[in-house]
Amino acid sequence: MATNGAVDEDTGGMIVGSFAKNTREAICVGVSEWKGRTLIFVRTFAQALEGDVLVPTREGVSLAASLYPDLLAGVRALGEVMGSDKVVARICKNERQEVRVGFNTYKGNPLIYIRTFSLFKGSEEWSPTRQGVTMRVDLYPHLLEAVEKLGEALSESQGGGDSS
Repeated sequence: MATNGAVDEDTGGMIVGSFAKNTREAICVGVSEWKGRTLIFVRTFAQALEGDVLVPTREGVSLAASLYPDLLAGVRALGEVMGSDKVVARICKNERQEVRVGFNTYKGNPLIYIRTFSLFKGSEEWSPTRQGVTMRVDLYPHLLEAVEKLGEALSESQGGGDSS
């Protein structure tokens, strides 16, 4: 599937970890730049219509690189509550958006999700948006490995330091 360390031409991002979600899609984790800011992402990539190239989809989340420790802590917490419908992390993007990491069940299948929730104008309840990724729980070890590689890449790009 996706090549680790590859630069995605569409987003200018570098994929540092990836794994197959199914036969046509991969979950890719990486670093990108947008408006002079370093961002981290967890995104679904799909096979292009022509060839074996993977292209980014709208399914995914981006966070400021400074929020990496929160993402890592959330993904690690998944391993402690595997399979129960539970939010294990809430990562504040701004006053109206947060990324949640957790489990839920859909049609009897336990799933991991990393999804953006928004507080829409006039509402006091957080609502899920379409921005996010969902995967089978058996893919958890691959997700954890990819997110840990992201920390290594951030540490290298910032000239060293602790990524945990």
